Amino acid sequence: MNLRRQWPVLVIFIAVLVAYTWATWHYFTAPIPGGNDFLTHYGAWEEYIRNHNSPYSEEAALHTQRLIYGRAARPGEDQNRMVYTFYSIFLHGPFVFIGYALARAIYMTLLQAALMAGVVMTVWLVKWRQPIWLAGITLAWALLYYPEGRGIILGQFAIFGFFSLAGSLYLLHRKQDLCAGMLLVLSTIKPTLVFLVIPFLLIWALVRRRWRFLAGFSGLLAVLVAVSFIMLPSWLSEWVSRITFYSDYTVGQSPVWLLTRSVIPALGEVGELVISLGLMAGMLWSWWLALRPGGAAAFYWALGVTLVVSSLIVPRSATTNYVLMLIPTLWIFAALDYWKPLGRYVLLAVMLVSFTGLWWLHFATVVGNQEQPVMFIPMPVILGLVLLLGQRWLRRDAEERGIAL
Repeated sequence: MNLRRQWPVLVIFIAVLVAYTWATWHYFTAPIPGGNDFLTHYGAWEEYIRNHNSPYSEEAALHTQRLIYGRAARPGEDQNRMVYTFYSIFLHGPFVFIGYALARAIYMTLLQAALMAGVVMTVWLVKWRQPIWLAGITLAWALLYYPEGRGIILGQFAIFGFFSLAGSLYLLHRKQDLCAGMLLVLSTIKPTLVFLVIPFLLIWALVRRRWRFLAGFSGLLAVLVAVSFIMLPSWLSEWVSRITFYSDYTVGQSPVWLLTRSVIPALGEVGELVISLGLMAGMLWSWWLALRPGGAAAFYWALGVTLVVSSLIVPRSATTNYVLMLIPTLWIFAALDYWKPLGRYVLLAVMLVSFTGLWWLHFATVVGNQEQPVMFIPMPVILGLVLLLGQRWLRRDAEERGIAL
């Protein structure tokens, strides 16, 4: 590669990013307040860096609430407390030294870049050779689809979690296991995204003897945890406390909770437990199919099942977390595109219906600026049914096109 020839491209790319960020700041983040998910990080780390109070403290929570509401949060409102691991300071801390509107614009640009990079890597992983026009439609769909579009506006870290997982899989496929393990650590900043995915990948690496992946993940995670203890010795106990009482100060429930408490209240707590255990059992069965000898073609199917189950049973759900399900979704899109003779037409119809359907449902049900619980249900349920009913089709597609890890 001739580096001299790459410089003009790099300069143009940076100039476009700067111009796009400036436009985002000037026309969106400066005149329009918002980005509460990012503001939670901004407020908590501002309190830590400037006033030396723990990001998990009451002082940090009150500071953030005043930034968001102009007052302390009232009963029933999201208290926007810091519930991410302490080492998220290395990602979010530097933004504190920039005015919020500009920091939010930069963060939104980085989220969109991470999303596009994750989509490109996933498309490569599932061996989806697209014409340019279809690649453009796919990128536009991914950027504007309800979970991702809303996540960008709110400044939701989950998009970085998607980039982390997609990038780790990409590096694993290229046999760069050490870097793959290190990149996956980024997703642990928000553990609810990957609380089932991480065990699956670590067990997979153990069974497949991918020791460098395990070393990269555990080594970097250990360093970040150790540095966190040096910077704030009490962070772990404070973070665990915030996680333990998370349901007391935030909004949003898991789809299984909504089914057993709102849709069919007769099911109650026992029904929630039974359904959750059933989903977990099905997930473990998918793991066995992927981990057994000769099960490589089932890897992405098992990963998709794991992402769906985690979204269905996680104690507190958020539609922005569904961005990680882009990985199995894009694989299904690729399989549809290769299904002859009508596959591409079906694919375009699915893109159109899914895009318009979720946004329509949001605007039809939203109360004020608060999305309603019904938004948590369609995507994981529909994707789960496709993975379940289309298991043989998808695994055959993986075998025929060599999609394996």
